[in-house]
Amino acid sequence: MSSSEELNDHDQPLPTQELFVSSWEIYRKMVDNDYLFHRDAYGCLRRVLSKEFDRPFTFIDVACGDASMTVGALQGTLISHYTGLDISEQALAIAAQNLKSLDCEVSLHVCDFSEALLNWEDSADVVWIGLSLHHFLAPDKLKTMKRIRSIVGSSGRFLIYEDASPDGESRDAWLARWDSQQTRWSAYSEQEWNYVTAHVHASDFPETDSTWRQLGHDAGFSRVEVLYEAPSRLFRVYSFRA
Repeated sequence: MSSSEELNDHDQPLPTQELFVSSWEIYRKMVDNDYLFHRDAYGCLRRVLSKEFDRPFTFIDVACGDASMTVGALQGTLISHYTGLDISEQALAIAAQNLKSLDCEVSLHVCDFSEALLNWEDSADVVWIGLSLHHFLAPDKLKTMKRIRSIVGSSGRFLIYEDASPDGESRDAWLARWDSQQTRWSAYSEQEWNYVTAHVHASDFPETDSTWRQLGHDAGFSRVEVLYEAPSRLFRVYSFRA
């Protein structure tokens, strides 16, 4: 495997990014305890990649973090090139080590992905975003999704695991359901829970199922499917195809 780390100049993290930059250990505890059902979501991603890609493919992991969950999804697939984008240098330093287990080329970029994608020139067979696109309001979600549509072209796939509401549910109602999850998060102190919940209340903007589907169509994707819904009913995996 050849590996290149491309560390680009970037500004200080936005409030929506603070949890993932300055409090990485708190975020890792969330993942390690599977509080957001990452294992099922990335298992779903693995099934898609294993079943539908019988040829070498290129993969962009948007807001990749330390890539630990993605590495598990990519093991044994025909991935030929992995690209990871993230705002956190700390996370990408860990990702560089985790990705050594994959037999493919690796490129890592420290960047604000919303800005990086606007100027992205390379195509990709698969683009994946896990629990990061929900930080944008719908118009900015659409702007990013349109750019990704051009990156994956007519034969690629765009997959997301994101905040999602049943049709008719308001953001306040979604947040109330989030708040009800506190008893499940037994590994967190009250201070840690409050820190994460303050981030969610300030920065998470779920979309209803109909809105996610409409955003996909407006971005130029003709086929939109739900591949997985978390037991909490707070998150879903969506697949977008031309």
